[in-house]
Order: sequence, then structure tokens, then C-alpha cells
Amino acid sequence: MAGFILRKGQRLKTFTTAQYRGDRIAGEGIIKDLSLTGTHITGNKPVSVGMELALQIFVPGEPELLSIDHATVKWVKRNEFGVDFDTPRPEVAERITRIISTLVKTQRGSSW
Repeated sequence: MAGFILRKGQRLKTFTTAQYRGDRIAGEGIIKDLSLTGTHITGNKPVSVGMELALQIFVPGEPELLSIDHATVKWVKRNEFGVDFDTPRPEVAERITRIISTLVKTQRGSSW
């Protein structure tokens, strides 16, 4: 299995907006999927592997943005990139879990 990286968690397909900030960079993008441990973003500002970012994710139906203080860029392909959430605070991890649970229920309901 050389060359393959196993994912830590199941990713849920979703499309929403986000802002990301790092050292001398500020961009906006579209979240393509979300998991407890990371996300896939199509962004308007280039990033590089290893870069540390802070994310502000718009979650439909939620009164507040989802704030991820520390995320590390793990891969980049043109304007798409994947980040790993660097051990989110317990309250943030709990909120991500709740958001994913709500999205799963919503997506299952809309497929019927």
C-alpha cells in the first residue's frame, strides 16, 4: 500500500463557504467535504503543504461561524487543498460532530 494515506475519519460531502488565513495570506473558498479531522477546500488564494491556517466556516442553519484555530495544509492540487485540523478544542470537536450529524440527517432526508 505504498503511496496511500489512510484517512482518520469518514468525510461527508458538503458545499459551503469558508475563509482561511495564514502567514501573509487571506483567502476564501468552498468546502467540498468535512470530517472531524479535516476538510477539502477549493480556494481563491494559493497555499502550500505544511502551511498553518485558521478557518472560519459558514454552516447553513447555524447562528455562528465554525472557527478552526489551527489547521495544517496536507496536500495541494492547483486551487484545491486538504487540511488536517490540529486537535481542535473539545468544544469545537463536539460542534463539528453535531454539524456532521445534522448534515447526514439532512442529506438522507433529501434523498428520499
